[in-house]
Amino acid sequence: MSRLDELFHKLLSGSCTQQEKQELYALLATPEHDTSLQRLLDEAIHSTTEDKAVDEERAEEILSIILQARPQQAKRRTLYRTLTITAAAAILALAVVTIRQVQPANTATTPVADIQSEILPATSGAILTLGNGQTIPLDSQGHGVIARQGGTSVKLGKGTLAYDDVQHGEATFNTLSTPRGRVFRVTLPDGSDVWLNAASSIRYPTSFEGAERTVELTGEAYFDIRPMAGKPFRVKVGDKTEVQVLGTRFNVSAYGNDALIATTLLQGKVAVNQKVLQPGEQAQLTSEASAMKIVPADTSQVIAWRNGMFNFENADIREVMKQLERWYDIDVVYENGVPPLRFGGKMERGLTLQQITRILAISNVHCRQEGRKLIITP
Repeated sequence: MSRLDELFHKLLSGSCTQQEKQELYALLATPEHDTSLQRLLDEAIHSTTEDKAVDEERAEEILSIILQARPQQAKRRTLYRTLTITAAAAILALAVVTIRQVQPANTATTPVADIQSEILPATSGAILTLGNGQTIPLDSQGHGVIARQGGTSVKLGKGTLAYDDVQHGEATFNTLSTPRGRVFRVTLPDGSDVWLNAASSIRYPTSFEGAERTVELTGEAYFDIRPMAGKPFRVKVGDKTEVQVLGTRFNVSAYGNDALIATTLLQGKVAVNQKVLQPGEQAQLTSEASAMKIVPADTSQVIAWRNGMFNFENADIREVMKQLERWYDIDVVYENGVPPLRFGGKMERGLTLQQITRILAISNVHCRQEGRKLIITP
């Protein structure tokens, strides 16, 4: 048994001293131990039983190995108090991405990620465009009233924009936009809440007058709509999709570079292009075709972004990298074509890009960074 194997097993058993932990970190600090670490993790996953658990402190230690961190760093708040180690749960607990090759991989030795500078995950921020065309960067604004439009006051709180429509004045339209690397929440004039994912925008009136409440969306958003009898809520996505709502929670993903416009119902009732969805169903419309289909949805995967996670279950590398582009405000380039890879598992969205690429390198997905460009190598 190698020294690396010995120290790793001692860590799992809880008998590793502080000095031995530091020795283990030093051994794993260089890329040549990636293959050994992957083997040890696979062995640990498959040798444990479903009822065997790892407490929060030890799970944090194992996670810190993967991320080349130190266990005394502040604990990540999304770690569970008790983490059951099984083949499926270990991916979630340890933030390991499992890569399944669709075709035989090129086994030639390639360099691991060459990270030149730290790129942080997305933060709260957006740009508000008022009805008169004035733009307000919300990242740099103090809390409180930031604009008045007719009888409506626009208030900024911590990561949230809200409208106070007590005077019911003449309505004008506002647009809230999140660049890549930013997310934001807005409380609409009717009290409905909308969470915008990165690289998204929503256009809405400052006062909902008339018989309907209508907003326009690009990108992705999670909606929690306040019911109003006789006044349906509608979400328009270009000229292809219209979601009619009577009081519900749902997610709409309509990025221009995605193959599908997907509306997923979590609670309540919606009609997408006049077809009614039940909770747990997703309406899918391709950008090329006019026909729409309704399929069962993995709702936990759909709203993972809203819960602070990446969910890459059964996603191909293009889908994964598009999410990383939006979240980290980067551009992904494939040096020699797109690798035939599919992913499984979940990762925290609070990780830095350096930590993400380190995890990918352990799983034999190699890349290098040039400024804000991430190049996927063979």
